[in-house]
Amino acid sequence: MREELIEIIDPTAEREVQIGTIAGRGGELQGKRVGLLDNSKPNADQFLNYLGQSLRDRYPGVEVLPKRKMTRTEADCLPELVEKCDLVINAFAD
Repeated sequence: MREELIEIIDPTAEREVQIGTIAGRGGELQGKRVGLLDNSKPNADQFLNYLGQSLRDRYPGVEVLPKRKMTRTEADCLPELVEKCDLVINAFAD
């Protein structure tokens, strides 16, 4: 059984800024499965579509699994994404 890890980030908290480079790390996403969770807010789908295509262009072999939740509280799809994906990107904002 896969261990579930959910990280919650408070956008009102103070930020730590780290500047660095990701050069040389391109192979890390190769062959991985990335879930894109859209919360149905305006333009979230457009942003995630752009991000998904950018990931596919940059990392050949990456698989993108888009999922759209229709309500604020709907989280039924999260266990499925966690089980099927190596990482999940959640877009939520107006």
